[in-house]
Amino acid sequence: MWAFYLVLAIIGTILIFLVFIIATEGRYFGKRLIRWGYDRQSAAFEVRDDWELWEHLIKRLRISPTEKLLDLGTQTGHLPRLVARRRGFKGHVVGIDWSEEMIREARRQSRLEGTQSNTQFLCRDVQKPLPFENNTFTLVTVVTGLMNGLKTPEALFQEIHRVLTPLGRVAFRFTPQQLRYPPIRKPKWFVSRLEPLGFIYLESLKWTTNYEIIVFQIPELEKPEIST
Repeated sequence: MWAFYLVLAIIGTILIFLVFIIATEGRYFGKRLIRWGYDRQSAAFEVRDDWELWEHLIKRLRISPTEKLLDLGTQTGHLPRLVARRRGFKGHVVGIDWSEEMIREARRQSRLEGTQSNTQFLCRDVQKPLPFENNTFTLVTVVTGLMNGLKTPEALFQEIHRVLTPLGRVAFRFTPQQLRYPPIRKPKWFVSRLEPLGFIYLESLKWTTNYEIIVFQIPELEKPEIST
């Protein structure tokens, strides 16, 4: 009988670990498992996505026809692709995701939509330096669940600061509800970490029923160097 209870205890422990890994999106451990599952959802992300929500976000952020946009955690590139499809758009959009399958699907859809001339999709871990020159983008968006999976995002914040132009903006998604899991970063958390780097809080925007957007901006004055 004791063997039966031991097996139950082992199974229960494994299930608890799996639930924790999924709830925290691999922030502490289990990133390979999260990536394995994430890679296999690319087709589902493309089918289930609500384009109206992305269109609403574009309007709320007042994305211009000449915007140079970097979308981090882009998944299958819904936001960059929709921006590139807008009438009269003459800017450039880049989407980065750590999933090869997500990026492969983003590139495929971009070709089908005829937007590959001003879109670029890269498979890359955002915890490593971004492969762009200083002052490259006018807007950086982090509006999927990317932030939930980053244990120490300070290095990413420094990279975002580096690649933004003066007066460039960065927009983060946050959840206003008081949820316990996953551990959600709140506006005060963003302010306390971004303002010391030279960002200025600009505004908070309502996006969906569950999500809001907090926006920061780089000052117009010459940006100070950030020591690494």
